[in-house]
Formats: sequence, C-alpha cells, structure tokens
Amino acid sequence: MPLTKQQEKAVTSKTSVSITAGAGTGKTHMLAARYLHHLENDGLSPLQVVAMTFTEKAATELRARIRQVIAQEHPDKFDWLAEVEAAQISTFHAVAMRICQEHPEAAGVPANFQPLDEWEGSIWQAEQLNVALAEMPPELYGEIPYSTLKTAIAALLGDPLSAREALERSRKDWLPALRDKQQQVIKNLLASETWQETQALITQYQGAPGDKLELVRQTLAELMSDLERNQDDITSVPFQSTLQALKSLKVGSVGSKKNWLSEDILKTVRSQAIACRDFVQKFPDISLLGLTLGELDERETQWVTTLQGAFQWVEQRLKEIKQQARVLDFNDLEIYALKALEDPAVRDYYKERWRAYLIDEFQDTNPTQGKLLEALTGRSEEQSKLTIVGDDKQSIYGFRRADVEVFRAWRSQLNNGVALTQSFRTHESLVKNINTVFRPVLGELHQDLDAHRQEAPHDPLHLEIYRFAPKEKMAIAEARKVEAQQIAQLIYEMLSQEMLVWDKATRKLRAIAPKDIAILSRTWDPLDIYSQALAQWQIPFLQSSGGNLLDTPEALDGLSLLQFIANPNDDLALVAVLRSPFLTLSDRLLYELRPQKKDKKWWSCLKDSQQPEVQQRVTILKQLLNKRDIFTPSQLLQLADQLTGYSAVITNLPQAERRLADWRGFLELLRHLEQGTGDVLSVVRRLQRFQRHGVKIPRPPLEAENAVSLMTIHAAKGLEWSVVIVPDLTRKLSNTSSSILFDPEFGVALKQRDDQGKLQKSVLFQLLEGHQKERETAEAKRVLYVALTRARDRLILTTPKEKGGGLDLLQPGLEDFAIKDISPDLYPPAEPWCEGDESSKPQQPPQLLLEPARSYGLELPMTALTTYARCPKKFYFEQIIRHPGLTEGESNYGAAIGSLTHTALEKDYQTVEQLNFHNQDLKLPPDKVQEALDLAQTFRTDPVFAAVQAGEKEIALELRQNQLVLNGRADLVGTNFVLDVKTDSKPNPIEHRFQLWAYARAAEKPTAYIAYLRQRQLYTFSPTDLKSIDQEADILMQQIAQRDYTPKPHSDHCSYCPYNWICDAGKSALAGELS
Repeated sequence: MPLTKQQEKAVTSKTSVSITAGAGTGKTHMLAARYLHHLENDGLSPLQVVAMTFTEKAATELRARIRQVIAQEHPDKFDWLAEVEAAQISTFHAVAMRICQEHPEAAGVPANFQPLDEWEGSIWQAEQLNVALAEMPPELYGEIPYSTLKTAIAALLGDPLSAREALERSRKDWLPALRDKQQQVIKNLLASETWQETQALITQYQGAPGDKLELVRQTLAELMSDLERNQDDITSVPFQSTLQALKSLKVGSVGSKKNWLSEDILKTVRSQAIACRDFVQKFPDISLLGLTLGELDERETQWVTTLQGAFQWVEQRLKEIKQQARVLDFNDLEIYALKALEDPAVRDYYKERWRAYLIDEFQDTNPTQGKLLEALTGRSEEQSKLTIVGDDKQSIYGFRRADVEVFRAWRSQLNNGVALTQSFRTHESLVKNINTVFRPVLGELHQDLDAHRQEAPHDPLHLEIYRFAPKEKMAIAEARKVEAQQIAQLIYEMLSQEMLVWDKATRKLRAIAPKDIAILSRTWDPLDIYSQALAQWQIPFLQSSGGNLLDTPEALDGLSLLQFIANPNDDLALVAVLRSPFLTLSDRLLYELRPQKKDKKWWSCLKDSQQPEVQQRVTILKQLLNKRDIFTPSQLLQLADQLTGYSAVITNLPQAERRLADWRGFLELLRHLEQGTGDVLSVVRRLQRFQRHGVKIPRPPLEAENAVSLMTIHAAKGLEWSVVIVPDLTRKLSNTSSSILFDPEFGVALKQRDDQGKLQKSVLFQLLEGHQKERETAEAKRVLYVALTRARDRLILTTPKEKGGGLDLLQPGLEDFAIKDISPDLYPPAEPWCEGDESSKPQQPPQLLLEPARSYGLELPMTALTTYARCPKKFYFEQIIRHPGLTEGESNYGAAIGSLTHTALEKDYQTVEQLNFHNQDLKLPPDKVQEALDLAQTFRTDPVFAAVQAGEKEIALELRQNQLVLNGRADLVGTNFVLDVKTDSKPNPIEHRFQLWAYARAAEKPTAYIAYLRQRQLYTFSPTDLKSIDQEADILMQQIAQRDYTPKPHSDHCSYCPYNWICDAGKSALAGELS
C-alpha cells in the first residue's frame, strides 16, 4: 500500500519526529516504512535501530511487519533480513534488561542476575517486605500504625522513582497548587451560566416586604455578593461562612402569590433559588474551597517524615536481599538501567551502537520509561534519531502507571510533529458520527478523522443508541438481561437479513457473518449475561479471555493431579482428581471407598479396592507416579491426558474451545515455571504461592473463527470489526480507593483515623484525590473513544438505565442522535438466524470425540443400555454430556427407598436404627425408612425368592463389547445366575432386559433374575431368553458406538423425563398429548 502524504512526511523526516496517529490511520505500516527509511537513506544496519513497544506480542508483530517490508522492497538484502532477526525490536523491559546484562557493574547488579517475571516479582516483594519490616528497627516506625505503614511502603515500592521524589516534597510544593486550584474553582463558579442567570433574575424581581420568599431572595443576593467580594481570600472566615450558608440555604415552598407581580414570577424565583443552591453544592471540586489546614495536616507532616526514613531503610534492605538472591523485578530493570546510563562510558557505548529509535504506543509510557529513553537518546540530534508514535486519545492504561503527559512532554520537546488523520478502517459516514460524538466530549484533545473509504455498505443508520427505561423500578441485573435480549435481537436481524459489510481482505462487500461482530464491555462482569442471551438466540459466540487462569476448572484439575503426584497422601488432591474429568469416579462410589479409619489414607483405600473401575484408575495413577522423577510437570499432565482422554472429555462440555484453551494455557504456564527447576514439588509450591497471594494470570485469548466476539475494551485495543456493540454504558465509572496517594510534584498523603476510629483525609489527600478523579474521568472518556473507533461499518451503543457512567460522559456528543427505547418484551425466535440456501448456513462442525481416548472405548454403566433402549436422546443428555436435567414437583421417594432397600440387603440390616445411618443424605421420613426395611425383609422371608438368596452380594462387573465398556454392580451372583432387585411400582422386565443380559454375560452366568419386591414376583431370563437378546443388544451397542441419538418420544416417558424442557421431540410429544 502506498504511503499517504501524512505518512510520507513522517517517514521521510530528516530529524526526530513525533507522530500523533489516530485510530485506524496505518501507524504500523508507517513505522515499518520509517524503519526501512533508516536503512535505505540513513545507511544504518538493523542492528543500529531500536524499535520498542509495550507487549511481547506487539513486538513480535512489529518485527514481522518490518521483515515483510524488507523482503518486498529488497529481496536481495540477505544481510538485512538476517540482522533484523537479531535487531532490538522488543519491549522497554527487554531493553532495560539488556543494558543491565551488558553493564552489570555500572548498573550495580550481579552479573548473573535472574529477572523475576511479573507474577514472581509481586509475590517476592510481598513476602520479602514482611521480612524487612520484621527486621526494621522499632524507632523507625514512629507513631504510624503498622498496617498503615506496611500498606504505604508497598504502594511506594510499586513506583520507587516517583516515590522518592514525592517523599522529598513539603507543604511549600503543594500549597500554591491548592490555592491556584481553589481560585480556578471560584472563578469557574462565578462565571458559570447558572450563577449569572441567578444574579440577573434576583436583581430583576422582588416581592413585597416581609414575604418569606422575598427574604430568601435578599439572603441569596447578599450571599452571592459576599462570596464575590471575598473571593481573593478563600481561607478567610467571611468567605468560608458565606460559602457554607449558600450551600445550606433553605428555600422550601415559601412565598405568597399576592406579594409578587404574578404567580409565574414567584415560581421562577423560588425554583431559581433552589437550582442555584443545588448547583453550588454539586459544582465540580467545590469541596476544595472548604479546605483549611489543621491538626490532621500537622500529623501527616510528621508521618511522612517517618515514612521517608522507613521507606529508605526497607528499600535498601530489599536491595540487599535481591543482591544476595541475584534477582531483579520489572521495576528494578528500568531503575538499574537508568543507573548504568549515568556512566558516560555506557552512554557512549549505546550512542555508537544504537543510532535510531522507534517507539510505538508512546501514550502508554510511564515516567520511568520516559527517563530511560531520555538517558539513551539525550533528546539530542547529535546522538540519535527518535520517532515516537502515539495518540493522546488512546491512552487507557493508567492502572499500569502509564502517563499520557510523558507523550505530550516529548512531543513538545521534539517540536516536529506529524498528525495521521486519514482512517483506513471506517467509512466516511461513521467517521463523521464519531467526530460529532467526541468533538465536545474530548474538547481540545480531539482531532477529527478523515475517511479513506467514502461509501457506506448499508443504510445510513451507522450509529444507533438503545436505552432501557423501565416504567417500574428494576434491579440492574434484570435490566441488563433485557438489554442483552435487545443486543441479541439486533445481531439476529443483521445476520438473518444478510446485512452488507466491507471485507477488508478482498476490499469488496459481502454478507455479514458472526465473526464480523464484537461486543465490547468496560469490564468482564456483564459478558456472561450477553453470552446467555446470544445462546438463547442460537447465535455463535466466543468470550475470548478474561478472568484468572488459576481459577479455571482445567487449571484446578491439573494442579490437583500434580499435588497428588508430589504427595500421594494428599487426600484432598486425590479426591479432587478422582471426581475430575481425569478419572470420573462417581460420588456414590467415592462414598463407598472412603477410609473407615482416621489414620488410613485415600490412596491406600484405592489400592486395596478390588472393583475393576477403581483398579483401572489406580493403574493410571501408578503409571504417573512411576514417571514422577523422570517427567516434568507438563509432561506428566500430557501423559495423564493420553491415559484418560481428559482433553477429549472437556471437548464435549459447554464452552469447549474456552476449556481447551485454558488447558493448553495451563500447560504453557507449567513449561514456563519448569525453566530452571523441573521437579513436580517445586512447581507445585510455586503454583500454591500464586494462589496464596492472589496472583492473577491472564487466560489465553481465543480468536473467533465464525462467532461473535465478547471481550473488554482494553482487550480490543488494536483490533477492529465490521459491527461493534458497546453495552452497559451506564455502569458506574471506576473509583480507585486507596489509603495512600503520592505525586512526584506534590508529595505523599495518608488517610488517618480520628478519635472515633473513622478514616479522615488531609488537605493534601483531598487535593491528590481530586487530581486522581480528573485523570480517571479523562481516561474513561478515552476508553470510550477506543471502543467506538473499533468499528468499520456500524456502531451500536446500549444502556440498561437512563443515565449514569459512560452515557453521561458521552451525552454532550449524543444530542444529535435519536435514542431508541428497549422493549422488555423481547424473546428468542423459534427459527435460527441462518435461513435460505445451503451456502448461507454454517458448516457442520467436525465430529467431536465423545468419550475419553481409551483404547477400549466409551465407558458406561450397564443401566445405560436400558436408558438408550427407552430413548437415545435421554441417553445422550444423561451419559454423554452429563446434563443434570430438571425435576419439578415433590419427590415420590421411589429412588431413595430403592437405594435404602439395597443397602439393607447388602448390609443385612434388621432395624430402622441401623438403616437410619444411611438416611442422613436421603432424609427420608421414618415411615419410608420402615418401608425400605420391610421390602428387604420381604426378599429374605418370602418363599418366592428362596431359590435366589444364596450367593455373593454387590459384585462389580465389567463387559467389553462393540467398542464399549459396560460397568455394573449385580445385587447378587449365585452359582449359576445373577439377580437384580427392583422396588418399582410396576414390573417391566422387558424394559430391563438389556441390563440383566449385561449382568449375565459379564458374570458368565446362564440365567438372570429380577426380584420385584413390591409384587413378590421373580422374573426369569432363561438361557434361551438371553441368547435371543444377544443380537438385539449387539445392534443397540453398535448404535451407541455410532453416536445415533435419535429420540424416541412417547408421552408416558416424556412426561417424567428430566430433559423434556430442552428436548424438542419431548416438547412435541407432550404438546400432542395435551391437544
């Protein structure tokens, strides 16, 4: 793509240049061209050019783009292509680490130091801070409470350079700023439209003497006059008392219309007096006008002096500990690199080595990185050429210490600026809409964009706003559900109507697909609500990331298995593994296996068990234990996956792609932690430390193949979609609360408790808090700018409330746009969105592996054959995806009575007291427990069952056939028969034939019996009967192996099926019965 005039001006600049690159203006393309310009025109080697950005992913993408442009323009420059692979194209931290490694003596670090990653660094500092505080001399604590001191030092260590500067400040540094701020507030107040209108109105009208409203008018006029007269001495008693009286002015419904020229004038004066008072109360930063120095501020001055000494001692002690351990964290790398660059010899070294610098996303630079860049370049043309690229409007990482003022200062210093304003992303109509919105919102910061693409792909509704305004009060969670239905309906309509969008790759119009749509939220919290709505509307979606990897089921499963391998006596870890998709033992079986003695461990119980399904698991665990000293943790989990089919199981659970990504992400984390030490115990301990300290490790992102993307605005930075939906606009803006605030220009402020134990804020604290709120509000506006500029063709804003949050911030720019109401009566359609010819329908997904990857196939209970014969669809819900189903109404106790009856027969219980021990979970009433005992007694005493009472009870059985493994437990196995006991209200031996056939074949017995206790009947499956079932069972199992889950709806079965609410066939059967 050829360069635009703006890009060409930036690329060919003969001096250092700052580039303000608007959203979608091709800055990466321009940066790669600027890099090539340094090689072609400045005669530099790639090894002499440094390109820096803020994430490793971005650095990798930038290197790829540079490699591509060199290969295209100079395919014969093999030396350039080779050198670009070794060139310094990296993050700021990587550059700082290189300086420390190459000049350890000048940096003051051990030559063989190890960098701590972000997670380890935060944990290390938290742990070592406790050590340092325990060693700190008591006199350094002064009068500061321990918890306050610890919190303060921890916060200061997060930005040590700024902290040192802040601790050097005193009242003379910040008090003038406070006075200037106060003067600005009073000036703005007196110049405001409301103030001027009120003065004009109360001067123009007056009531009869003695009228109560007239007295209010006179009082208001005097207060406004006094405030103006004393505005130059804000701290004076007259000013403070006047301001307080104005804010607390009582108006009420006073005044008599006979004392005024008209009733309208009376109402106007009264309402204006109320409006003026309320306006003053809520005026921005009005609280600053009431600030006066007092005892709290004096104590803070003493505390900060104490804090400075304690911080210096702790910082030095931590430095010593790090020197001994030979480790550095991320902050250390930048600070020590700065120290190394204080040495003239080191600066000269890099002056010769690196001759040009390109910095991307410069608006995200923090003050320390700005100083590092200044030390490297000297801001001098004699040293190096510098290219910085950024956009004030897209600085959204303040929580990472990014400071947009760094970019502004450098841009001003370089005094050679180029603005990229032509957007290659968005068409003209939508660009104009975005300009209209943000021109009044961002003010001087705003820079209009121009569109490269003129024509819009569809109708002129390119920016829409939807608002839910319920007639009655509604919980916000419920309102968001209504909002989510509106979002789903809009997406459904776009897809079903095949709305046209611009295809960036082909540069042509085509029908929209789910992958062209994104829902971008300020936080992760509401995305689950939108996901549920999309699922209801049968729209494919993907939540790309968010949350803590260590909190995911896959990471917890993997950690539990590693904990067991590291220590087989860890009962909690073992039980967690047994219940997980690794080994899938039922809770009932675990209950039976539980240790009977306090000193016996679960692992011993498992090894002692003779049950085949348990022994299979024991064999797997033994294989893993045998590899403990040979394999790394990640290799052990890969082996466990091969042995159990873990990843195949989670592939068939909801959000399978997300689960698989988390599983792979956990394996990748293990590989990272294995570097240096690969033994299981060490890695487990590190992971446990992460958990104890609440370390949040990002989940790996997912790319939607053809699904709607759901993510946060921050995660969407640098991405784009045809349609962007920004929901939940009225969500409350973030409000950072801290017990310590510090600023390198003004100083340090701490919250303090008064005599009643309540936290109070000093004058400086309130000043810094005001500055912080201003920064947060400004950043919130920039976050919205980033969100709205992700759209290529259409932009939709939605809100579950009428006002608040981001909607209020955007309001000045939304006046020209109609706001549509969201209806509370939106419901998913019966038909999916994909209609028409086959080409418009989504492709059939590849057949998923529906069972663990074992050589002997799918493992099922023998009773599942009965379920499959009755209805394959119910079998699918129950056995394949393990859906819990839904049972409504009161229980008839049938299953629970049957369970207790079997227990009474197995344990040979004769009394209700004995049986009650097993009723703790079932909680049957006494008469039902007695009923179960009576049924058991019927089997023991009735002559009908005399011939089948001798044998072994509760025998575990296994049958392998047709790629299936059938497990079961026969109630009794005799010399030449198997027996199953039933407490059903109606005998149905034909329905249970497959279960009894499986028992007989597994036990290798010629005959099978069913004892129907309630009817006192014994049903016999003779050898001939069983042989006749052989072929029928073989066909049944083949159908299971072929994954044939065709439903067999019948009103008798569907009426009590727990899945009838989600099964279309069941719904139809029940509807037919009703009709």
